[in-house]
Amino acid sequence: MSDDYVFLEYQAKITNAGHAEKEGEPVHCMIKMKSVDEHGKRRRNVELEQQAGDNVLFVINPGPHRKISHSSILSVSEETFQKAGTAPDQHRVGDCEIFFYPDFAVEVHAQADEPERSGKAGSAST
Repeated sequence: MSDDYVFLEYQAKITNAGHAEKEGEPVHCMIKMKSVDEHGKRRRNVELEQQAGDNVLFVINPGPHRKISHSSILSVSEETFQKAGTAPDQHRVGDCEIFFYPDFAVEVHAQADEPERSGKAGSAST
């Protein structure tokens, strides 16, 4: 791949408004997006994570009676991104590619990569 891309893992739960936040449908996805702007200047990680989170929210569109809880975005290596394998559900928003995986698929890869991820680049909560 290229240094012009960043790889992220997004995890969250979609819950019904008014229900306990621990209940809900898990969302796990891997994200590949350009890390440079149109002038070739590297974008800050905070900007990339915010844009990726906004793009995921746009794609899953939880609706008026559901909400996102316990969300996090972590930088991952290209190797971890590729280990996730072929995603059953893929979307593109601009230059951001979003790959949705069943809950267990990303869990397996996240556990295998745990030492590398312990120094996470940042996380965003919604």
